[in-house]
Amino acid sequence: MKRMKKLTAAVLAVAMVAPGLMGCGGDAKGSDAKDQTSAGTVVKKGEDPDNPWMIGDPENPIELTVFLNHTWYGTESFTGAIPDEITKRTGIKLVPTKATDYTQLGVMASSGELPDLVFTSQMMDTLSDPNICYSYDELIDKYHVDWDIDQAHQVNAKAFSEDDHYYFTFSHASSNEDWKKTRAVPMVATVQYRTDMLKELGNPEIKNLDDLDNVFAQVKEKWPEVTPLVFAVTTWTLDPFKTWNNCTLQDFVLNDDGTCDITAKTEEYYNYLKYCNSLYQKGYINADNFSWESADAQAAMSSDKAFAIVGNTQGTGSEILPGLKEKVPDADLAELAPLSDYPLINSEIGWCGTFITKNNKNPEASIRLMQFLFSDEGQKLTQWGREGIDYTLDDRGLPVFSEEWQKSIEDNTNTDLYNTNFYFGGSKILEAEARCAVQPEQYQATNDAIRESYDNEEWYVYATPKTSDGEYKVTYDKMVDYIKTGQAKVILSADDSEFEKNYTEFENQLDDLKVDSLAEFMAPRLSEAKKLFRPE
Repeated sequence: MKRMKKLTAAVLAVAMVAPGLMGCGGDAKGSDAKDQTSAGTVVKKGEDPDNPWMIGDPENPIELTVFLNHTWYGTESFTGAIPDEITKRTGIKLVPTKATDYTQLGVMASSGELPDLVFTSQMMDTLSDPNICYSYDELIDKYHVDWDIDQAHQVNAKAFSEDDHYYFTFSHASSNEDWKKTRAVPMVATVQYRTDMLKELGNPEIKNLDDLDNVFAQVKEKWPEVTPLVFAVTTWTLDPFKTWNNCTLQDFVLNDDGTCDITAKTEEYYNYLKYCNSLYQKGYINADNFSWESADAQAAMSSDKAFAIVGNTQGTGSEILPGLKEKVPDADLAELAPLSDYPLINSEIGWCGTFITKNNKNPEASIRLMQFLFSDEGQKLTQWGREGIDYTLDDRGLPVFSEEWQKSIEDNTNTDLYNTNFYFGGSKILEAEARCAVQPEQYQATNDAIRESYDNEEWYVYATPKTSDGEYKVTYDKMVDYIKTGQAKVILSADDSEFEKNYTEFENQLDDLKVDSLAEFMAPRLSEAKKLFRPE
């Protein structure tokens, strides 16, 4: 009940600003106080005119430990030109530890052994607790930090807390309106394929799923040792085929009459499973993929063992091509445009949050670092590098990267040399513009088509059950976990008869979890949340 009251109260507060879910800015003003702590000295902001964001001492930086709750995270340490420049401008150095599995954070939280900072997209409601973390608003007030965080960000973060404080602010938040202002493309699941192999097949067109099925058949016949399609379950799985079978990517469907359905029980989801099973029965996908990490799928493509891969719109190709060209010098990749008219419906109010834990040795330095990372200057530095060195701006305000930067992309050395894996205050728009700026021209048309198909329905993720929702949160978590494993069994059915048997079992298991009661709970909640983002 408390959660629903908060949701209702938030409607008026955010209705006018929710469409502008953009990265938060901040200026260079701050506290006049100095604070000596065991983690270093917080200096008076602005006392060095060349470094208006200075927090510590670059020669003896304040070190803050951070847990990266992502097993795939692209770096083990913050070294390179960008982290060095962040330390130069702020006097802060981050010492990361990357998760090896997704149980670690829960163990650390329950044992009280959290580091200074936690960067995560999971357990955000657990960490939004005054016994575990500092709230951003209290630290901003205490240390007189001149950081005017967007009201929509505050409301979105408060949805994860039981009090009226917010314990993080979302990185990578963006709205439909933001995407209309750029030629970049949102990071969503897509299929990338070998253009050189397609050329050998006579360049058959791929305009719909039937065309794609025809190409997969030709690949299988011409190159029996090649897998037509590879993917990984730790990232995008087979998500494009949901959209191309007219199925939403969300867990729920809010109907026009105000009722709610569980997506996994809809006819569209059945059609998605049926299509994917047909790929398996024909030998176009392999069962091994359901145990693969993204690196396994990329390795298959780089080793000339696959024709296509489920990846994302903003980077999969650059990670594959260097290794692939060593084997096949003329190899090249392109991405598929949408294979149906159904919109690419996403739901996001941002991606991750950085929590300042109660174990933090220097909370003032931490909140000031977050202010910098969410500023326009900080976001561009972490994602584009150093202006005038790594990039310049064209007449549209878009980055034009240096030859050294572009070569590092081609050589797959960008992380080693520059390291843009500094996502804490990241901007989804800036990240997209940076990645699209160095993509080959053949990606532009499909990027445009994908962006035009994109629709962000923020209310689905906003209304997702939280810990305070008790049994509904438990049911939701069980449903999500079961769908991941249960759909694999259905897709890997040996024949049509076994598919129907396994699908019936899949539906029955969802019924045993009482997901229909969850749908009833979510109906008014989703309707209320929708008003925040699409007021009538």
